[in-house]
Amino acid sequence: MSHNSHDEMQALIQQTMGALNALSQRIAAPDVEALLHPVDAELRLRRRRERTFTLGYFGDAAWDILLELERAQRMGHKIAITDIGVESRIPLTTVLRYLTRLEKDGLITRRVDPNDRRRVFVALTPDGYRQLCASFGIEPSISPAKPSDGAIGFAASPSR
Repeated sequence: MSHNSHDEMQALIQQTMGALNALSQRIAAPDVEALLHPVDAELRLRRRRERTFTLGYFGDAAWDILLELERAQRMGHKIAITDIGVESRIPLTTVLRYLTRLEKDGLITRRVDPNDRRRVFVALTPDGYRQLCASFGIEPSISPAKPSDGAIGFAASPSR
């Protein structure tokens, strides 16, 4: 074997070892986002992006609302209209405008809180939930978490 061939072989072995080491490190210590539910990972990336680009780029209010609704329902929580604005950092007037559109399109439902008629809870309809899952390439839960305090789960039929 010539000296050049030996050097080339050594370089190839070094490159291969470097690639294998990098791969094993990614497998051993995955990004936080890889460990999260896809919706949570998306929300985390959006919040990080907002901290980096403080000028309000990349806004998509309807998508953020759908993500917040999915997360709340998956966690078994009710989410009121005002909470959506706070969680998604969207002005209330914008939230209301998008909720009207999302409801008209059959993706969400609104229910008045029986204990406080001033408060309205919002939830994904079964169709809205299925479409959101499809957009992330995840299987819809057969029996998603039901809120412990009687909030609407995914199986609720939309009210019109």
